[in-house]
Amino acid sequence: MEQSQIRYSPSVFLGTVFSLLAATGVGHAQSAACSAASPRAVGVSVGRVSPYLELPRASVDPDVRGSILVRGGVGLTGRGDLPIAGPWRARVEASTETWRVERQTYGPDFQVSGIDTVGRFRVRQFVGMIGRQGGRSPVCGYVLGGGGIYALEFRGTTIRRPGVAMTAGVEVPTGERGAVQADVRLHIIHTQGRYPVSSSDVLTASLSVGWSYRF
Repeated sequence: MEQSQIRYSPSVFLGTVFSLLAATGVGHAQSAACSAASPRAVGVSVGRVSPYLELPRASVDPDVRGSILVRGGVGLTGRGDLPIAGPWRARVEASTETWRVERQTYGPDFQVSGIDTVGRFRVRQFVGMIGRQGGRSPVCGYVLGGGGIYALEFRGTTIRRPGVAMTAGVEVPTGERGAVQADVRLHIIHTQGRYPVSSSDVLTASLSVGWSYRF
């Protein structure tokens, strides 16, 4: 089976989104602190990314039997947060990720006999999102949605495709200007089966932690 094994189920992500959305609604009724306009901020985050996609065997090695898995890796993101009105906020993100491509071969007993790294996906993305924040101070939650452009590169071939982005997160202030942010993110990249990807969509889920400077 030529596909990755995603570690973070989409149902877990959606459950987190709905939980945070419910929490922001409750927080709005209990406290106005997180419902006021947030300050402008810039920051960075790092996290673990798990993709789900299918690769054609020709993109790796058509002569060797086995399974081709995309294992994911670490992602680094730079971001900017902007207030819109009241609890509504916007975010722009630019990030880079590396996904490890692994080949598993099997013996006569169908047990894994070898694991090799056969390449790495380089992924760059630029997305914009709009959403709402809420909760009870000092911990504020937010849910954001939007889209952007994604560039996937593998063995010298690069495709650029649009996609959808969703984020659910929490923010805790640290000092007068700083804040720690923890996010769960889901991206759906509409690849339409373009080489070197054979699936029509690429799904990625990630957990990240970062720091932002508010001004």
